[in-house]
Amino acid sequence: YHCGLAREFAGWVAEEPGFELFAPVPFSTVCFRATPDRPPAEQDAFNERLLAKVNTAGPVLISHTQLRERYVMRLTVGNLRTRREHVERAWELICAARQALQP
Repeated sequence: YHCGLAREFAGWVAEEPGFELFAPVPFSTVCFRATPDRPPAEQDAFNERLLAKVNTAGPVLISHTQLRERYVMRLTVGNLRTRREHVERAWELICAARQALQP
C-alpha cells in the first residue's frame, strides 16, 4: 500500500511543471526537487528553502539528501496509519510552498 502511495505521489511530481523526479521509485521513498529557471546552485538553495517552509508548516516532515551533487527532497510513506489523504496534503503543502517562494 505504501509503495503504491509513493508511486502515486511520484506521478504527481512527474506531471507538475517545475518539479522533477530524481530517482526511480521502487519502494516507498520518492526523491524529487523543484526546478525553477535558475542555475543549479540556486536551484539547490531554492529546494532547501522549500523544504524548510514545508517542514515549518508542521503536518508533514520531508527529508533531504544529495544525489548527483544536487539537493533533493525525499518523501517517504512509512507510517502504518498513512492514507492517501495524508500524501495528498503533503503534495498540496509542497506546491503551495513553491508558489509562495517563487518571485
